[in-house]
Amino acid sequence: MIRSLVLSLAFISLLFSCNEKPSFVDFTYPEGKTKALVLSYDDGTIQDIELTELFDKHNLIGTFNLNSKYLGVTRAWPQQNGDTIYQRYAPKDSLLIIYKNHEIAAHGALHKTFTEITTEEVLEEINTDLNILEKLTNRKIVSLAYPFGNTNDSIAELIASTGIKNGRTVEDTHNFSFPNNYMIWHPTCHDSKALDYLDSYMELNKQELSVFYVWGHSWEFGNKERWDNMVKFCEEIGNTTDIWSIGHGELTNYLIAIEKVKVDEQNIINPSDNLPIWINLSNGIKKLEPGEFISLKH
Repeated sequence: MIRSLVLSLAFISLLFSCNEKPSFVDFTYPEGKTKALVLSYDDGTIQDIELTELFDKHNLIGTFNLNSKYLGVTRAWPQQNGDTIYQRYAPKDSLLIIYKNHEIAAHGALHKTFTEITTEEVLEEINTDLNILEKLTNRKIVSLAYPFGNTNDSIAELIASTGIKNGRTVEDTHNFSFPNNYMIWHPTCHDSKALDYLDSYMELNKQELSVFYVWGHSWEFGNKERWDNMVKFCEEIGNTTDIWSIGHGELTNYLIAIEKVKVDEQNIINPSDNLPIWINLSNGIKKLEPGEFISLKH
């Protein structure tokens, strides 16, 4: 009799604990991950083919920022030391083959320096890029890398008016934090330094969200040592299971979606027009679909 009573009380206690409302801990990336990787490459030269193949081999996603007016041509770029570099650009009709598994982003139609041209010329550079790239790919373009990395607050605000949601500079932060303004997004480091930060990021064990943001140009990998280092980087980070490899646009969309989730003392509510969001609760990781809510312990 006593044993039966104890078992009944234990069952009631278990049932109560299962139905107990959870408390909110924090937002996470999909599957409860808290670390992300963005690989952002500029210009759209033919060397992107080999780089995308490397990324595909290791299940990594790249963001490729293209100069749409140079697609399919060879362009001479005079250098300050008097030399000239000749760049061959990816063919227009091959974009969906080369970048099948990757994000295509804007980089200015003719790679003009935005801080040295008029407002009208900046808009022409961006709108031309968007029109050409979206027509060629039937994709919505939401990411941008500033030509030569040059921008300022007014240019960033102007470009945001075109529907672009993020803008990457070349001002390395050497950390894994997020910018205050997504339109002036400073990366972690150039890919020539990526191995220097790899171990510290792989060992990072914090609850708050972070991002390892690497940028570069595929044409720079003509240097064998640089290419070998990139292969090593991709091999090592591609073998991890706790890092979300993602395009810059999708990451930005996810962060914006997090900002739309309503959290108060009683509920977490994901608006019906939002993206699915992952959250960490006191009782585990939960995927919150659009229109869903969770009652919280209070």
